Amino acid sequence: MKRRIFLTMALLVTLLPMAGLANAAPAAQEEVTYTVQKDDNLWMLAEKYLGSGPAYRAIVMATNAKHEEDETFAQIVNPNIIQPGWKVFIPTPAEAEELVATAKPTIVLALDSDIDHIEPMEFRSDAGYYATANFYEPLLLQELAAGEEEGLLEGTLEYGPGLAESITVSEDGLVATLKIREGAKFANGDAITAHSFKHTLDRAMTAERSYIPLLAQFMGFDGADDVVVVDDYTLRFDLDQPAALFIPQLAFQVFGAMDPATTEAHATAEDPWAFDWYRENTNSSGPYVITKWEPGVEYVFDPNPNYWQGPDFFQNSRVIAKVVPSPEDRELLLKKGDIDLALGLPFKDVDALKADPNVKVYDIKYTRLFYLGMNNKIPPFDNQKVRQAFSYAVPYDTIIKESLYGYAQKATSPIPVGMPTHNGEYWHYDTDLQKAKALLAEAGHSDGLDVELAVRLGIPWDVDAAVWIQSNLTEIGVNVTINKMTDADFFGKLNAHELPLFIHDWYSWGNDPAYQLTFLLKCDAFTNYADYCNPRVDELIGLATWTLDEAKRQEYMNEAQQLIVEEAPWAFLHQPNWIVAVSKDFTGFAKVDDLCLRFGYMGKIK
Repeated sequence: MKRRIFLTMALLVTLLPMAGLANAAPAAQEEVTYTVQKDDNLWMLAEKYLGSGPAYRAIVMATNAKHEEDETFAQIVNPNIIQPGWKVFIPTPAEAEELVATAKPTIVLALDSDIDHIEPMEFRSDAGYYATANFYEPLLLQELAAGEEEGLLEGTLEYGPGLAESITVSEDGLVATLKIREGAKFANGDAITAHSFKHTLDRAMTAERSYIPLLAQFMGFDGADDVVVVDDYTLRFDLDQPAALFIPQLAFQVFGAMDPATTEAHATAEDPWAFDWYRENTNSSGPYVITKWEPGVEYVFDPNPNYWQGPDFFQNSRVIAKVVPSPEDRELLLKKGDIDLALGLPFKDVDALKADPNVKVYDIKYTRLFYLGMNNKIPPFDNQKVRQAFSYAVPYDTIIKESLYGYAQKATSPIPVGMPTHNGEYWHYDTDLQKAKALLAEAGHSDGLDVELAVRLGIPWDVDAAVWIQSNLTEIGVNVTINKMTDADFFGKLNAHELPLFIHDWYSWGNDPAYQLTFLLKCDAFTNYADYCNPRVDELIGLATWTLDEAKRQEYMNEAQQLIVEEAPWAFLHQPNWIVAVSKDFTGFAKVDDLCLRFGYMGKIK
């Protein structure tokens, strides 16, 4: 009978990283098949039999290799948890040293945010999304292709098998049938079946705490009843209409397989879907499990031995994610060789990092869009001519050069460069202060205006851009007060739609124009912070959402872009590049549409 473990954070005990074994003085010289006793731990066994506590990793590797041949040996998912009665295999010291020497590398990351929780169906921090992207395997996976830079993998517009080995869509686009991969298992050994995905979709669509209905609105089905288990390994979606985003969204991490038995075991009357338990625990269907949970300090992720793609998929033996809030500290750790990857480094330092022989910089173009928002319901921005005047006054090229040190693309549309149907030909707001002043006069403000511009303190290039905008607006008679706000204050007022003028940004998981515009510029959308509303634009968004005809989608989105650019609810500022700095021997950085780190591809050049 298989030995299984369940991941419970309360039981975790920190183990030190693997160290060299060359100076170890082992107490035993033979291979040992050992039955775990009460109060045993792997560190203690490694000290006793291998002469070195850090050699516990060799016991894990040797035992899991034995498990593949003989299921009476334990399968160790979390090295911190072993149970009395488990049978483990302890190699000789020489074999242990060889295992350590040939093991895949450990990858160390420096995160710029902490994991707040890992419940997949509630909003969470960026680091929280990075974690869950490696815990929950969806039906389909975005296909990757080699990027322009060595070791960079870029997501394509194609989707291939994940836990579904095939998908068949009816000719009318209304029935999608997926065959679930037989033999796939959760980390605890339970089978992944069609029932697992039915449970996931039921939870996503009906749980009060789930935000997933916001995403599912693009998929063409009304609710959980439209997801049908045909048999243990066949799942069917009954759609009301063909949806362009149906297949891409099946690859979203939030639709990754969850185990119904796990949910049931941890549900309560007050929390029937076990949201509280999942905030700090997981039963992984994806490639990694979490084996150390130290908020604000460090998290450790180990390969899931039950992952369906098998051990050859993994390019590392574990991933250590350190929480390092200071960008200066992250940069220093990278330069010293203490970490392999750093996120969130200042644009001003990129040129110097590129010149460092021990550092490699991935300079990635992507679809994050920064804009100067003008609330169309709050005077003076309820006047289109005022909004156009501000659009002409912004020093776009200067902001890219001086605030982002050249690491950005010019933005010319609410649909960014790199997103299907982007069309920049309607843009006509190159900086022109004379035209801006004339429009302001036409709007009845020849004597000038007093406005407040809200920016987030936590985004330094926004603060810097605000100064450049302030300078240009002063030249056309607009007195600008810059309000540098904490995130809490900024988002409090932004979400209440109380900011007349602000700099904000957006990135769409769904690299799709209808998805983008639905959230940002559709009438009454809660994230339409400019309170823009044009019924014709809404109609065009709907038409693009529910057609699979790419030519028609382009036609609809061209008209929408032309209308939005002319009515100027925003001034489109820039699309910054995504800067990821890594050690010189790092390889395997995967850029997928949700921008969440995929640990399995990360390795080192030998």
